[in-house]
Amino acid sequence: MLVLPAIAGVVTVVFDTNLLISVILFLVLPSLYLMLRNPGIARKSTIFALLFSVPLSLFIDTLAAINGAWVVPVTVFPFRILGVSTVEVYLYGLFWVLFSVLFYEHFFDKGRKGEGFSRTTKYLIYLSIVLVFSVITLLYSNEPLLHIPYVYFILGTVFVPLPLLLFLYCYPQFTRRYIFIGLYFTAVLLLFEIAALEAGQWIFPGQFIGFIELYGYRFPFEELFIWMIMATPALLSYYEFFVDDRRLA
Repeated sequence: MLVLPAIAGVVTVVFDTNLLISVILFLVLPSLYLMLRNPGIARKSTIFALLFSVPLSLFIDTLAAINGAWVVPVTVFPFRILGVSTVEVYLYGLFWVLFSVLFYEHFFDKGRKGEGFSRTTKYLIYLSIVLVFSVITLLYSNEPLLHIPYVYFILGTVFVPLPLLLFLYCYPQFTRRYIFIGLYFTAVLLLFEIAALEAGQWIFPGQFIGFIELYGYRFPFEELFIWMIMATPALLSYYEFFVDDRRLA
């Protein structure tokens, strides 16, 4: 878990890889490793990753691409999803969710084979359908309404820190484990960020509340605090509330 991200960062920078290769190195390989270590958690984690990441990517990555929150200028695929966002971004989201949940189940929640889904999972599916239907309808009927100033900050605040803080207020027993997981994934995502910027894999042409410069690399304030620091604990809050049992193992 420590060596694989380090190797991924070095390979990305030295060989100037494209985003697809970096997603495989940073996210797919650790996910496969955890599945081999604990096959019993693979099915539930994979189903959740698909249920959560695909609709969320259709909603958030479409708005992000339209508003320049994050843009992948070069794709190895001959098309863009809904004409705006790249397949690589969807794969990034899918395998980030999968890696995060596998890591959580293996090291903290002690997931076992045969664990089912909570009855509240259906509400997550209903919410996802509403979000996807809304953005696709507007994209093809009134696309200017999707142009939102500071979209990263607005959407990030609604979907990341607010649900995370609400969950931890209701279930404070998860705070300690989320801090540990957050520290690990902050380091992994920051390393991915620096390697990706060095390789020119994505850019930030949109509107942001501020920028941070680190080791000569410049990226939005939102990218650090909403994405790198808080997004993974927030993801696990969705997972615990809608899918798992809301109990410490």
